Amino acid sequence: MSERFRSAKTLSLAAIGGLAATAGVALLDILVGFIQIMDPYAFVFTEDEIPGWLMLVGLAALLQFPIFIATVIAFLLWEYRAHSNLNALKPENLEFTPGWAVGWWFVPFLNLFKPFQAMREIWWESDPDGVNFNNEPTFLSASLHSAPGFMTIWWAFWIISNIANNLASRAFDPDNPESAAIGGTVVIAAGILTIIAAVLAITVVRDITDRQERRSIVVGNIQPAEPPPPPTFGDPRQNI
Repeated sequence: MSERFRSAKTLSLAAIGGLAATAGVALLDILVGFIQIMDPYAFVFTEDEIPGWLMLVGLAALLQFPIFIATVIAFLLWEYRAHSNLNALKPENLEFTPGWAVGWWFVPFLNLFKPFQAMREIWWESDPDGVNFNNEPTFLSASLHSAPGFMTIWWAFWIISNIANNLASRAFDPDNPESAAIGGTVVIAAGILTIIAAVLAITVVRDITDRQERRSIVVGNIQPAEPPPPPTFGDPRQNI
């Protein structure tokens, strides 16, 4: 496995751009939710008349899928690069490989916690102030890797927002305008949760990328301390 550090800055910008676009689409969803609540019949159409607001819904749906796919690809490429860099940053304890750091996202049930553990490992092992140059044993299990509070909050909002978005897609029945208020409320809640999750994800990406850049400088500029030279003794015959 390569131990050459490759900056993740460019990939981080792509991931951040995708996350920002995701938040933008969520804002559009929130607007749609308010319309559903204020005018339940705005989304009811007949063969003779198609409401103008329906175009807004169509736009949101049209943008959502390609933005989601592009964001997922950019984020996972960034995560793979960030974890691959750990081998060049003098890690202490690695539980995951770069491949599995990404792969756990696609394993049902285990993707509820394994990707978070991998991200936590990346954050911990990227600490610019925790370089172990002498490779001394730390007796720290990989399972004890800690992370800042905002990372835990991000993961919680990520899971809850996904649940809310699944509910939002089923909450409104176009043939039943009376369900619009409930559907609109769920859509608004899902949009707010998505925005919060996206903002926190941006924070995670930026923080890890910055930590790795600073740690790479530390690792590159500071060399392990050399042991002191052995003592030298004069020729004992000189003392006779």
